Amino acid sequence: MGRRIFHITNLLSHSLGRPWTVSDMADEIEMSAPHFHKRFKELTGSTPVAYLNDLRLEKARELLEDDQCFLQIKEIGNKVGLANDSHFTRDFKKKYGLTPSEYRKQNWELGHSDSYDGRKS
Repeated sequence: MGRRIFHITNLLSHSLGRPWTVSDMADEIEMSAPHFHKRFKELTGSTPVAYLNDLRLEKARELLEDDQCFLQIKEIGNKVGLANDSHFTRDFKKKYGLTPSEYRKQNWELGHSDSYDGRKS
């Protein structure tokens, strides 16, 4: 992967809450937006916006799986840069097959099913 594209992918993964635009990304690595978009897609197989959205959804999934994370679903969406609740829910369900609430509940139940003397709770 090109050095500049690698730099921006690393930066994106560490600043998910920032309201990124393609122009912001291109400016960050001193490329024109059209050239950046083309190079990014060539090197990653994804558009910059789709790539960022996937990173955000993956981080949201990790937070939902973390039984030490007590953030509400809406707070998780905000934390990862997916502030629109309906878009967050729709995109999450499309990628993982469950809404964020369903995913959290299912994960909690799986993690706690062997509690209490081996009986299912």
